[in-house]
Amino acid sequence: MIVKIKNLKLKTILGVYDWEKLFDREIVINVEMETDFVKAARSDNLSDAIDYDIITSKIKNLVTKKKFKLIEKMTQEVLEVILEDNRIKKCKVEIDKVGVVEGVESFSVTIEKNNPNGH
Repeated sequence: MIVKIKNLKLKTILGVYDWEKLFDREIVINVEMETDFVKAARSDNLSDAIDYDIITSKIKNLVTKKKFKLIEKMTQEVLEVILEDNRIKKCKVEIDKVGVVEGVESFSVTIEKNNPNGH
């Protein structure tokens, strides 16, 4: 089963130049998490499922509290915080940095990784 978080929009400091560090920039985060859904499908209990509210809160906390220079570093750390849940077998994270260059909607970085502890 794939669980997705689509278009999580946040504002945060992201950039290497001094002027970029003066104001929050909009980013958009998309996540795909692969997990075994059999137990949750049988029980209908949240405790047997990936709680996307908890995952979303972890992402928000990381991205809004820490100042990143590079979108690559931010994407990697978001992926790592998600993969702390060993029920997630594989995860893909895409982060878009919106409105960086005139005429370009966004720049994005995507990272995908299997969870070595996933089951």
